[in-house]
Amino acid sequence: MINFRNATNADFNLAFQIKKTSIKPCIEKIWGWDDGVQLDFHTKDFNPEKTKIIMDESNEAIGLMVTTEDDTHIYLQSLLLCQNAQGKGLGTEILLELIGQARSRSKQIKLQVFKVNTRAKALYERLGFSTTGQTAFHHQMICS
Repeated sequence: MINFRNATNADFNLAFQIKKTSIKPCIEKIWGWDDGVQLDFHTKDFNPEKTKIIMDESNEAIGLMVTTEDDTHIYLQSLLLCQNAQGKGLGTEILLELIGQARSRSKQIKLQVFKVNTRAKALYERLGFSTTGQTAFHHQMICS
C-alpha cells in the first residue's frame, strides 16, 4: 500500500536522494554521473508544486512523481522509485491509478523514458502506452 504527499521546499534534498537511488544508473550509462552537475539540474528543475512524494506503508519516502497537465494531457515528467522499491509492482500500481484518473477526465498521458531504461519502457508498454517518437536519448510515449 502506497500513499502520496505533496512535496514542499523542505523536500529538495530528499528528492535529490531519490533521484540518485533510482535513475542514476541510466544517467551513468548515457552521460556519466557527476554529483555537481546533477545537483545543478535538480536545483533548476525541482518544483514542489508539481511533485508528489511516494510513501510506503511504514511512511518511508520511496519515490517521487512529477506531473503537469493541460486541457487534453497529463504529462508524467518523472516517476522515480528508489532501487529497493523497484520490482514490487508499485510502479504498476501508481501508473494504473494515473491512467484511471486520466481516463476519467478524458485526458491522455504523455511521457518520455530513457532508451537505456528498457525495463521501464516494457512496463509502460504492458500498461498500454505506445511509442510516438524519439529523441537522441528518449522514447516518447502516450497512453489514451
